[in-house]
Amino acid sequence: MRLRAALSPLLLALALAGPLAAGPADAASFAFVLLGEADDGRPLPMARAVVENATDCPSLRRASGATEAMTPRPSPGPTFAAVLVCEAVYPWDEAASVVGPGLRHDLPAVRSAPLRRILVVGDSGCAGDTEPRAQSCAGKGYGAAWPFGTLARDGRRDHPDLIVHVGDYNYRGTPRSVVLPPTATGFSGPLKVEVFDTGDLDDADETPSIPIGPGYFSQNVPGSPRPDNWADWRDDFFAPAARLLTAAPWVFTRGNHELCSRAGPGWFYLLDTASPLLGAGRRADACPPQLPPGWQPGAWPPFARPFEGLPFPTEPTLPWRLRLGGLNLIVLDSSDAGDQEIYSPQHYAAIFRRVAAMLAEDDTPTWLVTHRPIWGVVRKSKGIADPGAPYAFINVTQQQAVATVFPKGMPAHVGAIVSGHMHRFQAIGFDGRRPPQLAIGNGGMELSQTFPVPSREHPRAPIGVPAFDGLTGWVVGLSDFGALDVTLQAGGAWTGRLFSPSGATLATCDSRWPAPGSSRPPCALE
Repeated sequence: MRLRAALSPLLLALALAGPLAAGPADAASFAFVLLGEADDGRPLPMARAVVENATDCPSLRRASGATEAMTPRPSPGPTFAAVLVCEAVYPWDEAASVVGPGLRHDLPAVRSAPLRRILVVGDSGCAGDTEPRAQSCAGKGYGAAWPFGTLARDGRRDHPDLIVHVGDYNYRGTPRSVVLPPTATGFSGPLKVEVFDTGDLDDADETPSIPIGPGYFSQNVPGSPRPDNWADWRDDFFAPAARLLTAAPWVFTRGNHELCSRAGPGWFYLLDTASPLLGAGRRADACPPQLPPGWQPGAWPPFARPFEGLPFPTEPTLPWRLRLGGLNLIVLDSSDAGDQEIYSPQHYAAIFRRVAAMLAEDDTPTWLVTHRPIWGVVRKSKGIADPGAPYAFINVTQQQAVATVFPKGMPAHVGAIVSGHMHRFQAIGFDGRRPPQLAIGNGGMELSQTFPVPSREHPRAPIGVPAFDGLTGWVVGLSDFGALDVTLQAGGAWTGRLFSPSGATLATCDSRWPAPGSSRPPCALE
């Protein structure tokens, strides 16, 4: 890929990052609009401000001149003491600004008319100094190794009506393992532990890491040397996304890097949609304690594993829906859905029963938005292997739940499954009653290899994948950074363009291409 080189990465970051000054000198601030589902079932826009070194919330000033105070969200603790997060209900069809001492962020008008353009981006964080392969995070996202800032700039320029992020915002702050000191455990020496996750199976390393186990270890236990913190969230997501944050309203999806054992505290504080603004009795969600009741920091029971034999404190959230004119979005939390091993099957069956009820009461064209793909093709070592093929399949937990709840297939008005998680682009169409699956996990995180591997003779041709959870799938994929610009058509149809950090078109998409017997996925590589 060729990135624009008119400015150095640092100067480009400074020129394009947007207004950051707020309150005390050198303090950063950010603002954005996110959509949630109110108690009456209607979408509700909310303004959110994220301000460093502040003690009082800013105000929301409408273009008409009305001003209202923003209210603080509950902080998850000391590692977020340097940042104040505030929110207020946002108007429809009217622009507004977040204003306070030394800061002003102009936010967009949120259209009550049906959507026209949607920008989809995912897995945008930067790996940093991690194993097995490090990724440079220099340039604040404006570089060949980590181009999220460049994609964010170009995404803003395309004037979307809505921005959908399919999860995984904070990589550098979510290590796979931590070494807990004796002051945290009370043991005689350091204890290296694998941080709980139910499968992160699309990394470049050959060996799968599935630290489910009989116990639950969290980087957020008291005394941890690497708890979730504001600085990592700021550097991995907010700084490179600063201008894109104010371009259009957002829908945020929770990824596995936002599990409570990882960056969950920041997720619930900064981006999660749950809020008292959504209705009476509603509240902001938060991670439960990351040690069992009665466990004291520095005095763990000898040889014990936290939460062994107890429910793990992962705090998965229920699906919710946005009715946006001619398109509904149902947002699913698949953060702890096991990729290769079935995990929490009762929970995910309940989630998809709730989805089925939503689909039964409203036949508007609908996308399911969830971080982990329901159907994805991965490296052979990292999923449920096809004995006769050099690849494997995920996500086994969601596939079982879908088969349980939808034994005859999903309703025809489900137009797409939109996901991330795989650090590349993949588009799948099926010969049968199944919606196309898109994985847009190429927003910045170090890329992984494309599977199935394209043929040398026809590198852009779709690859037929038989016995793909009961159907034949037709797959194209790319190991290139990018984001998807979608244009909505009549009757729930949509077209799309996958663009690179240089602005080049990598793939074109059309929801009408996949059909029984068509042998086509929803996208074609350029």
